[in-house]
Amino acid sequence: DDGGMCFRLQLPLDSEPNAFHACADGQMGGVVKTYRDWKICGDDAWLKKLWPRVRRALEYAWTQWDRDRDGVMEGVQHNTYDIEFVGPNPMMQAFYLAALTAAAEMADALGQPARAKRYRALADKGRAWTDKNLFNGEYYVQKYDPADAPRFQFGRGCLSDQVLGQWLGRVAGLGNVLNETHVQSALSAVFNHNWRKTLATHANPQRVYALNDESGLLLCSWPRGGRPAIPFVYSDEVWTGIEYQVASHLILEGMVAEGLAIVKGARERHDGIRRNPWNEFECGNHYARAMASYGLLLALSGFSYDKGRGRIGFHPRTGRKKGFQTFWALDGAWGTFRQDPGNATLSCAFGELVVSRLDLPALATACPVTVHTGDGVVEAASDDAGSIQLAEPIHLKAGQTITISV
Repeated sequence: DDGGMCFRLQLPLDSEPNAFHACADGQMGGVVKTYRDWKICGDDAWLKKLWPRVRRALEYAWTQWDRDRDGVMEGVQHNTYDIEFVGPNPMMQAFYLAALTAAAEMADALGQPARAKRYRALADKGRAWTDKNLFNGEYYVQKYDPADAPRFQFGRGCLSDQVLGQWLGRVAGLGNVLNETHVQSALSAVFNHNWRKTLATHANPQRVYALNDESGLLLCSWPRGGRPAIPFVYSDEVWTGIEYQVASHLILEGMVAEGLAIVKGARERHDGIRRNPWNEFECGNHYARAMASYGLLLALSGFSYDKGRGRIGFHPRTGRKKGFQTFWALDGAWGTFRQDPGNATLSCAFGELVVSRLDLPALATACPVTVHTGDGVVEAASDDAGSIQLAEPIHLKAGQTITISV
């Protein structure tokens, strides 16, 4: 009733909610995922039904983590590392800012502009504070008093998950919730400091998911010193779920080689000889965090979407000049996209998709654009960013293709 959400799924599904701490990253992430799923399905009635609970979940932060409503989480923040971070830190901040931004978009769509304005103002305030106070010139750090929390913090460390909330926001279509230049620098720092080509000399007193001559991405490192005497418990471990989200985020920011190096290391550890390639064990068998690997498809294809508004787009980041092809999927429809110099094709293999706009930066041009369907030519206008607005929506059904030519 107070808006708090249970930490971890309650099974069976009709079980009574537990009384354990709400999880700051998980709860704020739930708000963003609601926004993401709304954009994937385009179902406004579904969003309207859920909205009162989504709003309560977001505003729970004002009673627990941001009581002075300054856009900064200062309170005790239980999180997915199974401990509590104390004081402002980039991981929870990025989730909070993404949740506020997502909630503002949803409030606007549901005819609540005053609420949307309140959320945006809080996000703007929190963003400015975070970039001013938590960015050390290279990456984001945690601000806390060791006297308040002598154990399980990371302080001046370079956390691989520091901009995880920003990545989720990008995947959901929210854009940047933190300073773009700072985010790029932070990601570069994560790769430079936490990526190990070999773990032969690495000491890990916790669970071992990578070792010896294997490569992997550490959860945290302290390149500028200041490692707490007792840091958060998983800091020296390697998790594929974090590797995949960092890799796909690097790719989204143009650091493709670095991202693919991390993926290569993870897959070489699960090569069918050393480990099961179908079970990237972490805490337990078939652990869900490894499903962050789906972000690689989205990042490499540059997939963007808004099913309710009939928008779909692709911005391949593989460096291939021609013959790029990818799978895409939205609620109730899936198919393929292919891009060659000067033209592209969008094909539907299952379901139906209404297309009103295509975002294809590779076809950005001031020249006329021709859009062909099986029924003829549809008038379209393109801008310098490659946004192609159709004069009338195309109802793309299974077995049909749209061809776009410059």
